[in-house]
Amino acid sequence: MVSGMLSATERREWLDWAMDIFDIQVRAVPENAWDAPTPCRDWNVRALVNHLTVEHLWVPPLLAGLTREDIGRRFDGDQLGTDPVSVWSATARQSRAAWNRQDVWARSPVLSFGPTPADEYAFQLTADLLLHSWDLARAVDEAGRLPGDSTSARTVGSNRDLVRWVQHTLARQIDAWRVVGIFADPVTVPPDADEWTRLVALSGRSPNWHPPQPAS
Repeated sequence: MVSGMLSATERREWLDWAMDIFDIQVRAVPENAWDAPTPCRDWNVRALVNHLTVEHLWVPPLLAGLTREDIGRRFDGDQLGTDPVSVWSATARQSRAAWNRQDVWARSPVLSFGPTPADEYAFQLTADLLLHSWDLARAVDEAGRLPGDSTSARTVGSNRDLVRWVQHTLARQIDAWRVVGIFADPVTVPPDADEWTRLVALSGRSPNWHPPQPAS
């Protein structure tokens, strides 16, 4: 699966940016919302944040050349403890540091489905961060607010550019991911739908998802 022609520097910046967006959502989770449902049917907010935390706990050892057999079961189960935000933040810092090593971009870490070029691994993480940022935004705020379209000091465009790139790249791969059960069938959206709506619909999520109402 090839995820487009971007330099390692650009891919690193996209990944860092997606991590920033997810980080904003994690820090916005109210104290009483960690058990709230999310668009990911089997995960509440805590389980979703734990999923991303575990995903990024794997990054440093995988980029260092360890295999899943080497790592074993050390990251199984809940890793968030009593302070989920702090655990996520520390994990994200370690993941960012691992990706900051220029030599890792020439490697092919061994993922669950075999050796994978580092730039493709980075894309997968970027897409997962964005999709789950939307999940968290929906779970804790019915309006699903996400960071606005600000170019700030970025060198590779705006938030819309990032989401559009992930959507276009994922669209070229989506059938293979559906075969292994990662994504459901796409949801139809209007032709003028915005970038976030197109991305989440491509993944099989309903852009109109709202938390279920408690039984009366």
